[in-house]
Amino acid sequence: MLELPELTPESFEILAVRELRKVGLEVSPLRVHRRATLPEPERGYLLELKGVISRARWQRRILIACRRQQVPIGRAAVESLRAHVTEAGVEAGILFGTAAFEADALNAVQASPLALLRVSDGRTAFDTSGWGTPGHYPAWLPAYCAQTVERDLLGQPRYQLLESGQGDVMVSRLGTEAEAASPNRGEPADHPKAPE
Repeated sequence: MLELPELTPESFEILAVRELRKVGLEVSPLRVHRRATLPEPERGYLLELKGVISRARWQRRILIACRRQQVPIGRAAVESLRAHVTEAGVEAGILFGTAAFEADALNAVQASPLALLRVSDGRTAFDTSGWGTPGHYPAWLPAYCAQTVERDLLGQPRYQLLESGQGDVMVSRLGTEAEAASPNRGEPADHPKAPE
């Protein structure tokens, strides 16, 4: 079995930005909001990054949580992100997690401007994507890829590879373009308004 490169906080940040740009979102320079080592049983780390993501006239002040852990991600991690979004004074949050998501994590994200993305190794993502013959990998395949996390018909987590041009998926989870164009919406405190 191929040994994957270590997913350090720095490489996790690069992966998160790459995956958001891949779907057609612009990502402002990010700054670290929080770094923490996760205790047992998670055995990993949490890196939170604050910035702005945008597409055409849509933009959101965002908190991106990069959560590397061994055990499945449940409701507590999503509720923690929701609290951190409020604390950071941003409009929405994205949770990139390296573990599987529990069904109750999906319950916790309902009616919130939060998106859940699972980070899996590139070969697993390729084998389950339908892109080609499982077990035969192209040279361009990255070590890690992101998958959207949605609910299947039975209410269980379903993962789908995040592909180029899927910006609508993220926009719909984080707030519509009509909401972003609202005259009552405040401008980001850390970033000047982009010229039109």
